Amino acid sequence: MAADVVAIAHRGASGVLPENTKHAFVKAIDLGAAAIEFDVQLTLDEVPVVIHDETLERTTNGEGRVGDMGFDELGKLDAGSWFGASFARVEVPTLDEVLATIGGRVVLNVELKPDHRIEALVKHAITVVARRDLLDSVVFSSFDTDAVKLVRQHVPEARIGVLCTPGRLEPALALAGHVGAETIHPAVAMVDSELIARAHEQGWKVWAWTANEPGEIALLTALGVDGIFSDYPDRVVAIARSGPTALSRQRRLG
Repeated sequence: MAADVVAIAHRGASGVLPENTKHAFVKAIDLGAAAIEFDVQLTLDEVPVVIHDETLERTTNGEGRVGDMGFDELGKLDAGSWFGASFARVEVPTLDEVLATIGGRVVLNVELKPDHRIEALVKHAITVVARRDLLDSVVFSSFDTDAVKLVRQHVPEARIGVLCTPGRLEPALALAGHVGAETIHPAVAMVDSELIARAHEQGWKVWAWTANEPGEIALLTALGVDGIFSDYPDRVVAIARSGPTALSRQRRLG
């Protein structure tokens, strides 16, 4: 049923607050998100931090690669002014800080973004999550196939989501079968009734990324996806709750 669609906040409530920050994560929960997705990388001194780009320029006042900067320096950067002047004091959080803030409140989708230190990132991320006793409520995913396989190797009981990109569906589904994935995460453009039926037949839930427009969210809901990544999770919540009439209503408005 539509009401069961999981609203997954993409990098937190990133449509209204700076992405991948504690502010955006808390706001996402306030907006009704049942899950929150965020990205994890390693600093030069191997501290797992929450930031999307491999370089610093877009979302901080720093320069260069995340992996080339120690945490003491990175932790002093302004990670909010790019979004708005009122967020000038927002910092890049560590994975542990994020788990301390929202761990246990919603499902967390930890997307691992390794550089050449794939095994180090996997081990550090798993260790931080395990120390917080949150393995049951964390779904690990990554575009890096080796990272996904290492998660399963190190934690047989880990929850895994496999990302799917256009033109790479079959390898992704093969990987999902190999690692015993719980969910597959296809790009919105890939989602149709055939993919959903195929996934459900294999026991995988379908979490589609990333939909922000109400009409697109309503269509995905009508198709039967299990979860939707969105910068505006409240839109997913509202449309899912409105049930089967949401799509026809959106079409009339269009």
